Amino acid sequence: MIKNEYLRFLQTLNAEGVSAGVRKVANLVLDHFEEVFPLGTAQGKRVKKVASLAADQWGELSDAIAEVTHEAGDAGAMIKQLKSINIGPFRGFAKEESLNLNSLLVLIYGPNGTGKSSFCEALEYGLLGAVEEAQSKRFRNQVDYLKNAHTNSFSPPQVLGIDHQGNDVVLQPDESLYRFCFVEKNRIDSFSRIAAQAPAKQMELVSTLFGLDSFNEFVKNFSPEIDEKYIDLVGEKSVQLNLKRQALVGHLQQIEQSNTNLKQLENEEKALALQYRPGCAFNQMVAELNGNEQNSGLIKKLETELQQPVYAKSGLNLARLITIRSTIDTNFANYNASQQELANASQQVSFKQLYESVSQLQPNSPEKCPACKTPLTQTVVNPYAHAGEELQKLQYLAVLQTKAQEYYQGINQSLVELSQMVGTVCDRFTANLLHNFRLAPNVQPTIEWYNSMLQLLQDGYTAWQHLESQVQQLEQSDLAIEQATQVKEQKQRELNRLRGFSQNIKVLQTRRQAAKTALEKATQAIANFDQENAGLIASVEGESNVVARNKEIVSAYASFVQKLNAYKNALPVKLVADLSEKVTELYNAFNRYDSPNDKLAAVQLPLGQNQRLKISFQAEPEKHFDALHVLSEGHIRCLGLAILLAKNIKTDSPLLIFDDPVNAIDDEHRKAIRETLFKDDFFQTKQVIMACHGEEFFKDTHQMIGSKAAKSAESYIFKPQMGERHVQVFSLQRPKNYVLAALELFAQAEYRDALMSSRRALEHLCEKAWLHYGKHCDSTDKPISVSRRHPHAPWDLRALADNLRSKLNKSKSAIPNKADIVVALDSLLGVGGQDPHWVYLNKGTHEEEDRVEFEHGTVETIVSSLDALDKALAV
Repeated sequence: MIKNEYLRFLQTLNAEGVSAGVRKVANLVLDHFEEVFPLGTAQGKRVKKVASLAADQWGELSDAIAEVTHEAGDAGAMIKQLKSINIGPFRGFAKEESLNLNSLLVLIYGPNGTGKSSFCEALEYGLLGAVEEAQSKRFRNQVDYLKNAHTNSFSPPQVLGIDHQGNDVVLQPDESLYRFCFVEKNRIDSFSRIAAQAPAKQMELVSTLFGLDSFNEFVKNFSPEIDEKYIDLVGEKSVQLNLKRQALVGHLQQIEQSNTNLKQLENEEKALALQYRPGCAFNQMVAELNGNEQNSGLIKKLETELQQPVYAKSGLNLARLITIRSTIDTNFANYNASQQELANASQQVSFKQLYESVSQLQPNSPEKCPACKTPLTQTVVNPYAHAGEELQKLQYLAVLQTKAQEYYQGINQSLVELSQMVGTVCDRFTANLLHNFRLAPNVQPTIEWYNSMLQLLQDGYTAWQHLESQVQQLEQSDLAIEQATQVKEQKQRELNRLRGFSQNIKVLQTRRQAAKTALEKATQAIANFDQENAGLIASVEGESNVVARNKEIVSAYASFVQKLNAYKNALPVKLVADLSEKVTELYNAFNRYDSPNDKLAAVQLPLGQNQRLKISFQAEPEKHFDALHVLSEGHIRCLGLAILLAKNIKTDSPLLIFDDPVNAIDDEHRKAIRETLFKDDFFQTKQVIMACHGEEFFKDTHQMIGSKAAKSAESYIFKPQMGERHVQVFSLQRPKNYVLAALELFAQAEYRDALMSSRRALEHLCEKAWLHYGKHCDSTDKPISVSRRHPHAPWDLRALADNLRSKLNKSKSAIPNKADIVVALDSLLGVGGQDPHWVYLNKGTHEEEDRVEFEHGTVETIVSSLDALDKALAV
């Protein structure tokens, strides 16, 4: 299907203005169709494949488009009808079956799963050369889909037809001739869901109705253009050379940048040297700071000097030593004086202690004298009050005692400090007479120790004099240490300053080295470029033809895809062109039993993107509605079926093959569609092949076409498989048409069953006669009137037949075959309800034991009358 549509597209490329390159791409896709078709746009698989094939075969590809032998609608090339088909092994057919199709009507009935679709697919394969369902299920090899699963074998169906000269011909598949012979229920189902789609999707679903959705998908999987990552459009070698030349440009830029950097570095070096010392050059600064072969440099020198240790200061000075001696002497004199004063006031001290004791006893004996226990009220003087008064008078003694204590503590503190000084000088001067006066760490210095330091020694000097001399020496040494520390701090600051210059020197030297290296590499690369790339330069010169060819391929491919999409988009327009009038006529035929207000005046099929399917009703022909908005799903199905059948008529297709109409149409429209197919003039000259799974539909069809057509029709029943994995095909053993069944049963002397079929035939023919009367009667004729026992009860058959006979007799209109119809009804009704003919019709239907046998002549009259009635109504 897809390939055939693609072949039809190829015919459009023979028009003027289509480049040879576009035709080459089209032929390339055709030559490799089986390889290209399964590939999609994912990861660019299809476009990558096309680009690869084109690059390999472009020079050998032909730009001539082969012509298709036939076009759809070429009635002269079609057969008149099918005669037979041999099927198997094929799908459900495990072995060969031969079916006679030599009739304008072929009816097949079978429950679901009995093989009807396999039969229809066999016709599809025999006429079209492919099965659409296999493509929709993405079977790359159709044989895998069509072979019988149980025998794992496949044989193409053999279809025999009859041409217009009456000759038998073996049909060769030709999709362009027979594509519109098939009515697919799945397409009608998809079309019925069109109401749920956006307007832009309506054109796609029109394509779906004609089985073009697979072709649309095939077209969509062509990327709009070939990306340069799939084909070389600039030359691989040229790209490499340009990249290298870009690197060469980079080298030139690097040389320029390096020279600029070196010039800038020179200025920065001069500025740094002037900052170091006015008039100093950069190299001179480097030598002074970092040294050279002749000197180690200022930084190294200062680092060495700063490594020399500086001793800690003693912290002693002569002035403090003198102050300590003065403090000791003063405090000692004051302490002795306060002690003497306290000794002189020893009596007052005793009284002070007494009074303090009395005052402390008051809380324990507040009401009595603490000494004699005399109540205070009886004493001459209150001891507690008297003690307090006396303590106030002796307050100066407390002050004198406190001062004495302070003098004593001052002496001890000065002695400790003096002992520490002696220890310090002993630590600094190892050969020292003062070692004899150095106290152990846990020994407290005393005034006696102090006084011993004031005694003359053997050398004629006191220890104190030695101490003063050594403290004075240490004081001078501390001054020298202080000066050395200040000098070292100055050197450290200078070293830090010089190190800052050294770090800046290192940064500048590193930058200069990087600039020089880059300059040298760029200069060398430029010098070596032509020599190193001589082979690549030669390859680029020979690559231009390939690039030119690839550009031609890319341009041709883009134009090809554009034209293919334009063809796809125009297909729905082409398919439904000039169908509106016939679609309207068929749709109204399908809905003949609807209200007149529901009949259509016109149908406007969508002929462009974003166009809607419009309809107008006969009541308001000038007012158009969106069909999908106002029609029910059942009516939309009728509209889809009408479009397909209109196309079948428009193309003069000799066949109409319908797979399971029971599933394709709703219950309300089945009768009207049967009448359209089998009674109206639309398809009277066409061979209709219909398969259905509804037994009632199968039966009703046999009644509607009448006994004559039913007798000439080929009817088959596909029965459920019973053990054998094979389609069970049986010719109809007994006619489904009630009149034919009655005639056959009567001929076989099966009178009861003949009467049962006769009763059914009369029920059907009475309704048919009623329609016949309504269609041809005069406007003044009275309507048929029949009573019912309740709303859902069937018509009383005798009352209906009697009323029909009466109204037909009295009609003022020249109703076709009126006399024959009335005669037949007279024969069946008799004079009254007890007439044997009518009694037979009842008795033959219902069960009754030991009744009198049916009389041959009466049964014959009934059957022959029904046959006459059927023939009279077959107009």
